[in-house]
Amino acid sequence: MPDIEDGKVRSELLLQHKAFIGECHIFDGSSLLLPHKLLLPKTELVSLLKNQVVKLTIEFISELSPNSPDCLRYYNILFRRILKQMNLKQVGRNYYNKQEATEFFDHKLVIWPGYVTSILEYETSITLCADVNHKLLRMQTAYDLITGLRDPQTRKEDVEQVSKELIGSIVFTLYNNKTYRVDAINWEDNPRTKFKKSGGAEITFVDYYREQYNTEVTDLTQPLLISKGKWKKSQQDTPHKPIMLVPELCYLTGLSDKMRKDYRVMRDLALHMRLDPERRQHELRKLMNTIQTNREVQRELQLWDLKFDTNFVSFSGRILKEVRIFQGRRAFDSHPQFADWSRETRSGPLLNVKSLDHWLILYPTRNYGAASSLVQSLRKVTPTMGIAMREAKMLEVSDTVQSYTTVLENHVSSKTQMVLCVLSSEKKDLYDGIKQYLCVKCPIPSQCVVARTLDKPQTLMTIATKIAQQMNCKMGGALWKVETGMHPCLQSRSWLLCSCIHFESTMRIHVALVTGNTSAFLPTYHSLS
Repeated sequence: MPDIEDGKVRSELLLQHKAFIGECHIFDGSSLLLPHKLLLPKTELVSLLKNQVVKLTIEFISELSPNSPDCLRYYNILFRRILKQMNLKQVGRNYYNKQEATEFFDHKLVIWPGYVTSILEYETSITLCADVNHKLLRMQTAYDLITGLRDPQTRKEDVEQVSKELIGSIVFTLYNNKTYRVDAINWEDNPRTKFKKSGGAEITFVDYYREQYNTEVTDLTQPLLISKGKWKKSQQDTPHKPIMLVPELCYLTGLSDKMRKDYRVMRDLALHMRLDPERRQHELRKLMNTIQTNREVQRELQLWDLKFDTNFVSFSGRILKEVRIFQGRRAFDSHPQFADWSRETRSGPLLNVKSLDHWLILYPTRNYGAASSLVQSLRKVTPTMGIAMREAKMLEVSDTVQSYTTVLENHVSSKTQMVLCVLSSEKKDLYDGIKQYLCVKCPIPSQCVVARTLDKPQTLMTIATKIAQQMNCKMGGALWKVETGMHPCLQSRSWLLCSCIHFESTMRIHVALVTGNTSAFLPTYHSLS
């Protein structure tokens, strides 16, 4: 008391009494796990937070055995503490090794290698499930993007283009290793604008970053980015205030459309991020070796009398037998290794065909060529599949949700079977707005395709084939069926609708977590208010 929501601050207040609770403890912000009972079932302590007195009440709740399911949560908290002791940086839910980052100066990209981990009870034992992960950052800040879109003569930004590039993107802030989604841009305020801190005092953004993170903001006229943040269940009654960010301190993440089109960029990234099973196992072996050799980590594990098995869990795998696929009057086998039978499906009619009689194609003005190429390709591939396709009604739109919905309101009728929307980019808000309208307000099957996907002549026929297959399924048709072994009277109704799936070769490595002398270790469970 008073109540403090910030979990980091709550931990700091509790650690002021480390001598009392002991070095061996796990705290998640509200629950405290100790290997021993405190003297009293209810203990009151006093901490200081910037000269403010805060009262802590620790109350005994229950005693947990080492194999209790509730212990799994604490094992995961403990393992996250271990990853921090190994100098890994937390970004979101995962941890990354900034020291071993790979920099691509030619592409202005940085890759942080990291790990996805989870301790759960698999099969018959408590096991660490780990996988290799990567964080892709660009050597470009949001400020660099804004200044790059300035008019060299007027020195003013193209507000519309900046908004199109930034809104909906994810940015990363190095000063606290957090990611934020950009929801809007505030062109009225700048880093000299004042805001109220949690204590009520007013401070400018420039002074705040200087005092809090020892970081200087150089351009005092740049706009601010707005992120709505994430709702927490415990804060539903609290007024939701957006988070204001300084573009100069926000690094862009992910790949731009230009980078995705660059073969060299995608090739170099694939070499580092798409690991084969042997390299994946090597990276996980390196993680376990670090855990075994790091003195601080071993000391932490010894406090809890825990240790990791040095060997991976091995098990026998099996290869599924080939599946017979029936399409129309034809039958063929799928290759179990590649799980891809798209080539065989092109040469014959589908199992259950729906004709395209009344349908619309919406496209932005500058993407008319992509829309026309798609229509021509569909004319070539649909006859082979047995799909009767009439001419579509081509409608030009602007690159906004409002424009798409307005055009649909004016041209959709009860006869409309399908709406195909060509999108100029992969903007999530545009896609979500179109889908929401066509699913909720005007329920009609729809297919969206990004214009960039249609700019590759060598793959256009394959893309058109898959688009035609998806539209046929969405209208109630079926591509093929497989033998399920069910009774013949049910066989005709047991069609399996499929789409081509490409499996990436991955392998998850499990590491067993074993306890030491469990009879000598009986943790107790406390709650902190």
